[in-house]
Amino acid sequence: MGEINRKSMKVLWVSLVKFPPLCEHLGEAVPVHCGWMYSSAKAMMKEMPEVRLGVMVYSYGKNYERYDIEGVTYYLIPTAKIDRTSKKQIEACRQAIRNFSPDLIHIHGTEHSLAKAVCMANESGTRIVANIQGLAGPIMRYADGGLSLWDKLTNITLLDFYRGTFLLNEKRSFKLRAECEHYVLTHVTDIIGRTQWDQAHVITINPNLRYHFMNETLRNSFYESPVWDYEHCKKHSIFVSNSGSPLKGAHQVLNALPIILRQYPDTVVNFCGSSVMSNKLKDLLRFQGYHLYLRRLVKRLRLQEHVCFLGSLSETQMKQQFLDANVYVLPSAIENSPNSLCEAQILGTPVVASYCGGTPTLLTDGQTGYFYRYEEYEMLAQIVMRLFGQDNFTCLSLAEMKVASHRHNREQNARRLAEIYHNIMHH
Repeated sequence: MGEINRKSMKVLWVSLVKFPPLCEHLGEAVPVHCGWMYSSAKAMMKEMPEVRLGVMVYSYGKNYERYDIEGVTYYLIPTAKIDRTSKKQIEACRQAIRNFSPDLIHIHGTEHSLAKAVCMANESGTRIVANIQGLAGPIMRYADGGLSLWDKLTNITLLDFYRGTFLLNEKRSFKLRAECEHYVLTHVTDIIGRTQWDQAHVITINPNLRYHFMNETLRNSFYESPVWDYEHCKKHSIFVSNSGSPLKGAHQVLNALPIILRQYPDTVVNFCGSSVMSNKLKDLLRFQGYHLYLRRLVKRLRLQEHVCFLGSLSETQMKQQFLDANVYVLPSAIENSPNSLCEAQILGTPVVASYCGGTPTLLTDGQTGYFYRYEEYEMLAQIVMRLFGQDNFTCLSLAEMKVASHRHNREQNARRLAEIYHNIMHH
């Protein structure tokens, strides 16, 4: 590791999100989901000052562009579709690689067209390491969240016809991404992952991959005070951080809610996601099938007074929801390493999560949160009610914060990334 700290090195990252300095330069809003990667980049540059960082990022613009901002070189790659490569995209990637002349290319996320295009454009044979985020192939099996055929057929909106986003297409929508992912996993030699689940799947696809374990770095504000405190939370409130698609399982929380209301009739669930209960025309026109399904489910179960859909939340707003919640629920049909669960843990918010994918790597049942099986919303309801009945969460919160603080230590993770880069370059 000492050697890599003495020698200069150029590393070219491949990202689906624009970093805040680039957004500000372009006059664009900063994406709410980019904070963790930018935080990771800053930690890496602090730990490895000899590294010169370049970032290739997808753009819906038509032209290849380069910007040098705050010591980072950004390349905007015109990308028509997130799941299909194009000649223009590959040529732009080739131009960026030639211009930056990296010693190492680091792809963040394997399932998008930009990742595949970089592999195809790497004519110089530069070493490539890919970072697992989700895995489209395995996720495809669970994409419909267990919705019935009837639910898929009867919840269709105008936007679905325009974009082809029918619930019937949920699984098929992952097919092209899975093909991009398979190409990447069979054309790189090194993979960075963080759960037993992602390791099992990538090694199954390519047994010759060198697997490097490294934890994630979270968004900056989650390392700062305040942390969760029972005395200041909103009693009998639940926070769900994603309600955008069936595999995220928001409908399972709605199914559990009537059971919870029998014992705790003042319960409120706050969902991050589209305002599915809105009657405004502009919101109705933005509905996709799953939004319509959630809206009808809320009405059928008569939950209008007990749910709130908050829309898209900024980093600060998201943290406040974790602090306000009595319980955080992650009801997904499948996940690899959900940052929202990790953010809840590092704040000490009581966590209930479905047992799926990589979550067992992050949570120990009864010690740093609680598990239930995805389909068993009755079990979800019982665990939530049990937590609502408690007033002392000291042991649980401290255990969560301890394990999450160690797992997401920024300096430790940056040092680990330096080790990985060193190992790849000297293999």
